[in-house]
Amino acid sequence: MDFNIRKPAHILALLMILVSIFVILILPILSYVQVLPSTQSQEYQNIAENLELISEIFILIFQLIISLVLFILIPIFWYMLVNNKKFKQALIKMRLKFENIDRAFLWAILAVIAMYSISFVIVAILEASGTDVSDLSNIPDIEQIFSPSVIFLLIAIMPIAEEIFFRGFLLDKINDYAGKNVAIFSTAFLFGIAHFSYGKIYPVIFPMIMGVLLAYIVFKTKNLFASIIAHIIYNVVVFMLYILAKSLI
Repeated sequence: MDFNIRKPAHILALLMILVSIFVILILPILSYVQVLPSTQSQEYQNIAENLELISEIFILIFQLIISLVLFILIPIFWYMLVNNKKFKQALIKMRLKFENIDRAFLWAILAVIAMYSISFVIVAILEASGTDVSDLSNIPDIEQIFSPSVIFLLIAIMPIAEEIFFRGFLLDKINDYAGKNVAIFSTAFLFGIAHFSYGKIYPVIFPMIMGVLLAYIVFKTKNLFASIIAHIIYNVVVFMLYILAKSLI
């Protein structure tokens, strides 16, 4: 194990990772159990109304900067400070490389098809059971803050950061110490937990399933771009279908 509690640089790296974990995983749980306001609460709606007074571009830039730091820079700092990796070596360790990108793209398309097939089955089962499927999407919650054009930009960019953290950093670290299967299912579980911030249970379950598929194709292709491409395509198509359905109502 490379981590050494006696080294100040390692302690700093640990503290930074704990900050990322707290913001990405713990805060959503606190939001879901209503320790903090969720997107379903009146408090959050009031915050959203206040945010209208601020430039949407400013909020977008702030969101992207926070994501860059928490999801990308802090994991890279861990590799550099604890594992003594150079920047390029850290990217390679997370399987972020352009080698065999065509194969990665092919597996990404197959993963997207699989994800849509599973989502259609889940929706059909829930509708048959009389469940209100309007709670399946978190897009209406995001619309409280951002316009459609900004949402489109976010859902096309955020998957890059999320995949680097979950299927790059966490998958690599857990795989090193617990093996492939544990890494796949644990990162999928954590990926679902990160979606608790919307205060709904259904948008948590599918990301867990999605996380298993994305982790599998990363191991299959040995390339993180496979999951990044699949994640972006899935998000964009879901959003376009949502906008289309909304326009037809």
